[in-house]
Amino acid sequence: MTETHLSTLLHDSATDLTVPDVPTRAIVASAHRARQRRRTTLAGGLALATVAVIGTGFAITHVNNNTPSLAAASAPRDDGWAVAQGSTIHLGTGATAKVPGDVKAMYYTSAGTLVRVGKTPYTDAPDSNYWLVKPDGSTIDFSLSLGDRKPGTDPTLPYIAYAQKDGDSSHWQVVLRDVRTGKVATTIDIKGSFTWGGWVAPPVALSGDHVYVGMDDATLEVNWRTGQVRKATGLDPSKMPTVQAGHEITGDEGKFAIKDAHTGTLLLDLSGKGEAVKSGIVRGGSMPDEFWPQLSPDGAWVALLPSATCRDDDSCHFDKPTADVYNVATGGRSTMSLKYGEFGWTPTGSMLEVGDGTVLSCDVGTHRCSSTPVHLNGSGPIRISGNDNES
Repeated sequence: MTETHLSTLLHDSATDLTVPDVPTRAIVASAHRARQRRRTTLAGGLALATVAVIGTGFAITHVNNNTPSLAAASAPRDDGWAVAQGSTIHLGTGATAKVPGDVKAMYYTSAGTLVRVGKTPYTDAPDSNYWLVKPDGSTIDFSLSLGDRKPGTDPTLPYIAYAQKDGDSSHWQVVLRDVRTGKVATTIDIKGSFTWGGWVAPPVALSGDHVYVGMDDATLEVNWRTGQVRKATGLDPSKMPTVQAGHEITGDEGKFAIKDAHTGTLLLDLSGKGEAVKSGIVRGGSMPDEFWPQLSPDGAWVALLPSATCRDDDSCHFDKPTADVYNVATGGRSTMSLKYGEFGWTPTGSMLEVGDGTVLSCDVGTHRCSSTPVHLNGSGPIRISGNDNES
């Protein structure tokens, strides 16, 4: 989970092991294969809408906005990052915060860093609560427990989005909740089948005006401003959405591409740029020249993360010390030095590197870095923001 997209991390024994963070797309692709998981952010007064989606098997029944207006997007801050170990969170602003329990995952919002905490640092454990950590280190607990569920946030919006069952297994609600108050901002009823994943509800991603929902037959796109719902063009079905700033990774095993999540337009073909990782993590051996793609939170960069080797003592390392990082708009390539479990992203697309007592924030294009001192002396895996820690 920390450093999105590598896999097979012994899901069933994770709560008993101290394991470094690993990339999520591959974890979801492999570690949950037995559970049929295949891999791996609101302005209107709309009270009621009925929309049919022809040929997709999905339908929206109504939208319920519980507030008179919904927040507009705002620009994220480059110092909006966070690094956590145990219950201590170090912010890019220089502030620190404490939360009850271990940090499981961190999510970027415009109001601060949303932190998921629980008895263990692993997201597949059912116990969890969500806290908002503001840039000054102050915290807000809005007592939200979602269990084993993959929510979504957007660095430009003060919301968390998630899906919940609405009656039977074919009826669901997409919920947007304000992280500043804990109150539900809007709900949208949708209909569709979800049987492929091991979560308690379909996984979602929040990106701009849209929530993307991973259903059986399609990735569903829900416009929470208008209430419209449709099958997302060109995106994979039965897959965890990881949309960042309107960009999504599609494909699998060597045939990856970056697409515009709303239009389906091809933005960058990753074919031929390496042999893709099938499982992401290897024990006792290596798979050179393989990768798993990971988008930056601003959608501007895609890192081709190398495969990793984990030993019997659960120590892991990348099989290559560097990763190629591509500019999604231009196709330009940059090479970054990476250490397993020690990097992440700022909300504006700079790469974070955690070292001995410091966090470097580096511009991927120029390799210019700024340094922030951080004292990490806790136990358990280090969580670095900009990574998807869902399992």
